[in-house]
Amino acid sequence: MSSKLKIAVIAGTSEATELINLISDRFDVTAFTATSYGSSILGNSNCRIIQGRLDETGFAEVLPEFDAIADMSHPFAEIVSDTVKKVCRENNLPYFRGGRETVFYDYDRILYVNSKEEAAELLKSSEGNIFLTTGVKTLKFYETELYPDVSRIWARVLDSEESRRMCADSAVNIIYSKLPVPEEETDRIMRENNIRILVTKDSGVRGGLPEKIETARKYNAEVIIIKSPENGISNTPEKILEQLLKL
Repeated sequence: MSSKLKIAVIAGTSEATELINLISDRFDVTAFTATSYGSSILGNSNCRIIQGRLDETGFAEVLPEFDAIADMSHPFAEIVSDTVKKVCRENNLPYFRGGRETVFYDYDRILYVNSKEEAAELLKSSEGNIFLTTGVKTLKFYETELYPDVSRIWARVLDSEESRRMCADSAVNIIYSKLPVPEEETDRIMRENNIRILVTKDSGVRGGLPEKIETARKYNAEVIIIKSPENGISNTPEKILEQLLKL
């Protein structure tokens, strides 16, 4: 029987893969991913993988068997993080949250907002074609808020079975893409569709935000950035390793 501490990693990001590769020789690691893409980016990482979306009941059933939880989910995966944090608190489990540092960009056409609701209000009073890069889960919200003026919306979503199902009845222009998205694709979309406004989450350097902004600058397009709910708190895989080693 292994004497290593058992660590659960809420995965699906490059930081999760980096952390697992850092700690797998010291700990017994299990990665939880919601999607097949999340599993695929783990590559040949030395860990057990459990794939599938879990609700509070699901996490409450599996997490207590671990010695600590490292939440490396996306900065905007608020429901997942809140759920995992609650389960950890109720079971007195050590909880470590990864975070991406906020980067500020030198471009005078950037508007920062606190929520998708604030972004939608700006879009309602705007002119020109819109490029949404905020994911499939908020697509219906923007479509509803901007109805009937939806023909000027282009939305890029992950090319997956779930995305195609969720977009089946959408009236906006859908662009399916595989990750990672090449910078050349963003350039082509903005050029061919005369995009005047790009909407994005503040997903940081790892999320490709600098490349989006540089492409927007090239076409003098406005950028609406939804601030991260993590408030710019940086907790890198290296820092989390240091914390885990203190257990």
